[in-house]
Amino acid sequence: MVSETVRKIEGLLSEAVDLQKDCVKRICVECESPCCSRVHYLFNEKDILFLKLSGRKSRWRRELFTRKGCWFVGDQGCTLDPGSRPFICHTYICDNLKMDMIRCDSGLPALLEGKFKIIGEMRSQLWAEYLDEKI
Repeated sequence: MVSETVRKIEGLLSEAVDLQKDCVKRICVECESPCCSRVHYLFNEKDILFLKLSGRKSRWRRELFTRKGCWFVGDQGCTLDPGSRPFICHTYICDNLKMDMIRCDSGLPALLEGKFKIIGEMRSQLWAEYLDEKI
């Protein structure tokens, strides 16, 4: 059950990433005040559980950090593969990104919102399934 839910989440997340990648490449790279520079640690329990159960590398642990902003942002943007990013990194869509999405495809924000809602529900389901198997 858990592995099936993980696969479904991976598939939906991959679809969501593909839907927004062109806009993200266009807008985020040129942003003068990227959201990634204003945050530090964004992984929550559901992110960590998903990463662990999907077999991804445990890069959410950092012993210390010495710079402002997200620990995983490098010169070319995020150093985490899209499937390993905290869920909030996918769901947060700033106004500039949203406007670009609407310009490209007026239905894109609503489509993404629907996918994110399903992924969020499945992440809760994964949490419950995991606990049911362990308890």
